[in-house]
Amino acid sequence: MSFDGIFLHKLSNELSILKTGRISKINELSDTNFLFTIRAQKENYNLFLGFNSDTSRVHLTNRNFEHTQSSKAFTLFLKKHLEGYFISDISQYETDRILIFTCEGYNEMKDRNLKYLICEIMGRYSNLIITDNNYTILESLHHDGVGEFNRIIMPNVKYSFPKTEKINPYKINKEELENLIKNGTLNSPKSFVNYFLGISYSFANQLFVNDDIVNNFFSLLYDKYQPSIFNNLNNKNDFYFFHNTPLSTYYSLSDLLDEIFYERDKKEQIRKETNDLMKFVERQIDKNKKKIDKLIEEKNLAMDCEDQKLYGELLLSAPNLKEKAKSILVFNYYNNKEINIKLDEKLTILENSQKYYKKYQKLKKSISFIDEQTKIANDEIEYFNLLKNQILNANLLDVIEIYDELVKNKYLMPKNSQNKKKKKPNITTYLIDDTIIYVGKNNIQNEYITHTLAKPQNLWFHVKDGSGSHVVIAKNDDYTEKEIRTAANIAAYYSYAKDSSSVAVDYTKVRYIKKIPGKRACFVSYTNQNTIYIDPNYELIKELKVKK
Repeated sequence: MSFDGIFLHKLSNELSILKTGRISKINELSDTNFLFTIRAQKENYNLFLGFNSDTSRVHLTNRNFEHTQSSKAFTLFLKKHLEGYFISDISQYETDRILIFTCEGYNEMKDRNLKYLICEIMGRYSNLIITDNNYTILESLHHDGVGEFNRIIMPNVKYSFPKTEKINPYKINKEELENLIKNGTLNSPKSFVNYFLGISYSFANQLFVNDDIVNNFFSLLYDKYQPSIFNNLNNKNDFYFFHNTPLSTYYSLSDLLDEIFYERDKKEQIRKETNDLMKFVERQIDKNKKKIDKLIEEKNLAMDCEDQKLYGELLLSAPNLKEKAKSILVFNYYNNKEINIKLDEKLTILENSQKYYKKYQKLKKSISFIDEQTKIANDEIEYFNLLKNQILNANLLDVIEIYDELVKNKYLMPKNSQNKKKKKPNITTYLIDDTIIYVGKNNIQNEYITHTLAKPQNLWFHVKDGSGSHVVIAKNDDYTEKEIRTAANIAAYYSYAKDSSSVAVDYTKVRYIKKIPGKRACFVSYTNQNTIYIDPNYELIKELKVKK
């Protein structure tokens, strides 16, 4: 992987700015990701610690992250043992992918205390471990018996570093390296990866760009430094602290890692949170589609109710049949033809006629019921298709609100029985100059914006004839073309038509919006609208200032 021991060695030098800093706050971003706020050099720094198997890393960040609503036990343990502590040292174990934060502070008895926060950035074996001053494990993110590195990671067990036969590249001199190359021990990128601790193919491949392997080796270790994104041998984007042919470069390794992983992490976190929810929504859509198919079949069967009425009527006009029979031939005076009507041998002509009339009444009522159930099923499909589109455009907080909506509507059971304080919806608010634009990205937000937050004279936007966000310009008049086009772009992007071009967006005053009787409050009708056609452009939305 590109995040190798040499990369971490360079990164640890960047992180030295945190020395003497105080850990003021620890937030849980997900099951494996954490954000430490550290006060150092009279400034606040955010330190990202990630231990997901695919995106494990440690670095400083300036990005905004959404925190989980409640912290898990391990996060609470970190808060208890490390919040308020000072970082006295940051070190790397050899050139392995292990970073150690030495933390000093006071325990509950006001005694000076020392603890180690050990970050093992090892792909699927990544772990975050906290020990006392004797390296006895207090707790870890993942517990492990005798695992991959033949050691135990459990509370109250002495921590031990992974054992390896590989050599620390910073402990070899030029003459030793030349001898290893001459005797054939080091003759390919693979041989360097297998011989040295902390060297990956991102490092080793650059040694062979020319014949000066020795100078290339020490230059990469000590001199060259330009955080880069580049195309690897598989023609895919990769990253490293230096590359001879970069696609783009960055000021720091932290900036590089932010660029590579921030959006990827957000998508992965939302995917995990929404996976079950999306499956539930899709099951509801499929269930109601099957229900409609079944109702159509039942309706087709019920449509012969007029035949039942005709049979009952014609039997009343039939001759008095005294003997029991399985059928009777009667004259149909509607088409001047004879018709054969089946009979129940146990019943008289009159009783058979009454039986046909009762069946007619039952089928007639069932058609009305089938039509009503078909409408309900179609409304459910419309509703869940709306939720499906909202989930695709949702961030983590939006998804939580969609889940709460399904709980409120009794589609899902609450995750816990605790009574949560009712909070205002998570409205996204953009600023164009001094003008506020409100954006709703789920039904709770849409209803709140349109029916509570917006004023009658505000301008309201929605994609035409489809599902999408309610967007409001919080302004009563003098709307500029820039404001209207921006609001229309937002409404088009956060809709079912985000990947289309020339999307029709309607806009009107909020006072012309009405709730639709018998439907959920997120469904509205409107009048006096104008229509604008817009090409959804997320790049323009990203440039907008977000009002906190």
